[in-house]
Amino acid sequence: MEQDLSALKESAVSSSVHWVKTGFGYFTMRDKVNDYLEATGVNRAISDDQEAIRYGREAAALSINIDAIHLLNKAEEQKLNEELMRIADDLPQTQSRGFHR
Repeated sequence: MEQDLSALKESAVSSSVHWVKTGFGYFTMRDKVNDYLEATGVNRAISDDQEAIRYGREAAALSINIDAIHLLNKAEEQKLNEELMRIADDLPQTQSRGFHR
């Protein structure tokens, strides 16, 4: 499991660096970042607390940014950080597990 998560993170980092340096592959980068976020479990919270999910997604996205920082100049890092936060703030649709009356 940990190796799979590490591979997903590495894939998200490399696609993020590729996108920010070339401007190509945005949707691939976004999908790989979302795959990593899902695999970390940050899309689940007690009572589907949207704020908790958002904070968890932002923290996981920041870890991608941290792993990529040594490969980027300041402007590229800022661009990547802004886009990762935009992706993290785009919360997945959750289904209520409560009872409906």
